Amino acid sequence: MGTTGATGGMSRPKRTSLIAQVVRDQQELVGLWGRSAGPGWLELELTMAQMKAAMMLSMSGPVPIGKLGAMLGMGRPAATLLVDALVRLGLVVRSEDPDDRRRTLVQLSPNGETLTYELRQGRKEQFAAWIAQLEDDDLASLANGLQALVAVASGKSRPKSD
Repeated sequence: MGTTGATGGMSRPKRTSLIAQVVRDQQELVGLWGRSAGPGWLELELTMAQMKAAMMLSMSGPVPIGKLGAMLGMGRPAATLLVDALVRLGLVVRSEDPDDRRRTLVQLSPNGETLTYELRQGRKEQFAAWIAQLEDDDLASLANGLQALVAVASGKSRPKSD
């Protein structure tokens, strides 16, 4: 008989197998989600680096160009060229850093904000549509499991459910 896992009732091999299955299912779900992206993604005339920069700026707000480059894993010269292209496309604007006039901040323009919002919203709608098709018991189990995972990932404890 196997040893019990962290929950006290499941054998270690069964727990290991379930963990592997959840990871595989999550990876498949991400792939399906990416492939189901509507025409909004397909119609964009952006490089992957430009898209990453726009999405990063939508999460971070205004940042110095060098910091944006570091966030994207590129040097300042490459980040400057990337920002130049995004400015030409009307998706970002440059401004002087009010705390240090030697630095230039970059942030999404209103057009860039609209683009990133619409892209994220479409993905949320797709995900919600899939979830809406779950049976009530499966939906409750998914909600409970995701709450537990968020608690673990954020380092917060969560009361055990009955």
